[in-house]
Amino acid sequence: MNQVTTVLSVVERPEYLDSQIDAIKTQTVPSDIFIIWRNNLDYTLPYPSVIYRNESKHFNSLYGRFFNSLHIKTPYVFICDDDLLPGDKYLERCIDFSKSKNDNIVISSFGVDFKTDTTKYEPLSRIDQDVFLDFPKKVDMGGQGWFMKTELLKLFLLYPFYKEESGEDIHFSFCLFQAMIDIFVLDKDLNNVGTWQDTTLGERGLDDKAQWKQKQHNKVRDELVKHYVELGWKFQAKSKI
Repeated sequence: MNQVTTVLSVVERPEYLDSQIDAIKTQTVPSDIFIIWRNNLDYTLPYPSVIYRNESKHFNSLYGRFFNSLHIKTPYVFICDDDLLPGDKYLERCIDFSKSKNDNIVISSFGVDFKTDTTKYEPLSRIDQDVFLDFPKKVDMGGQGWFMKTELLKLFLLYPFYKEESGEDIHFSFCLFQAMIDIFVLDKDLNNVGTWQDTTLGERGLDDKAQWKQKQHNKVRDELVKHYVELGWKFQAKSKI
């Protein structure tokens, strides 16, 4: 059995699937592949897959990639957005860092820190793909890519979904906070591209298909943060990056 299963989410960008599969197949740590599709698009399915042909509000592919991955049997799982292209040593790096924290953390490809008193989506700092950290950083909220011990995936269902059309990253970050599981974004060595979470430095996520460019995106995220703060979500005092 491989150590990792990578979940590839074909939501808006099927044109990137082949390069993502190649990136996972060339990892220094072998990985199984499982694909979550919004629609099949007549693509020949090369790996085990789930297809959302007629999306419902309650079972869309953004949330569905988490709860449809609960069957995974490998020790680790990596849920990867459709705009990421990890370096060939990224999964190995994630395993090593996770083990250094007793596998009791989640590693994210993107991070946000909030103001301690905020009740809306108001980042104090963002760690995007083009930010180079000198050391792994604990963050309030993760996103884009999620690496963890597979048994932690069930925490996604710790609380009911509030806004099911989007905001799965906020939902999961809140659930992890309640379960006292820290979220980290790894540091990035300028001279070691193979360890990067995204070798394109976020370039693929700048197109018009990006969630953050969609109408009502910020309004929904404000409502989500407010809702979870009212349920007890707290943010640690931090300085800007």
